[in-house]
Amino acid sequence: MKKKIIATITMLCLLTVLYNYLRLPDYHITNSISFSSADTRDTELTVIVYKCWKIDGLIKDIENEHNKINGTPTTLEIKLYYPTYYLHNNSKPFRTTTIEYNKKE
Repeated sequence: MKKKIIATITMLCLLTVLYNYLRLPDYHITNSISFSSADTRDTELTVIVYKCWKIDGLIKDIENEHNKINGTPTTLEIKLYYPTYYLHNNSKPFRTTTIEYNKKE
C-alpha cells in the first residue's frame, strides 16, 4: 500500500515539474540598450534563455522579433545568459552574437 502511495506522489511531482517546464518561454529579453550617432545605431540585448536547444534558431527568432518591433539597427549584439547565472553579479554570458547590417546609402 505504501509503495503505491509513494509511486503516485512521485508521479504527480514529476508531472508537475514537466508541466511547469513546458510552460516556460524559450527566452526573455530583459534589457535593450541602443547607442545612436548620425549614421549608425548600435543595439545590445540581454536575453535569459530558458530552453537551450537549437540556439542558432533562437538567435534568429530574437533578431527577427527585435527588428520587427524596433527596426533594423546597424549592429545588433545579443548576449545569452542561463537563468541562474544571470542572477549572479559579474556573470558572463554563455554566448554572445554580433550581427552587422549593411548601412543604407
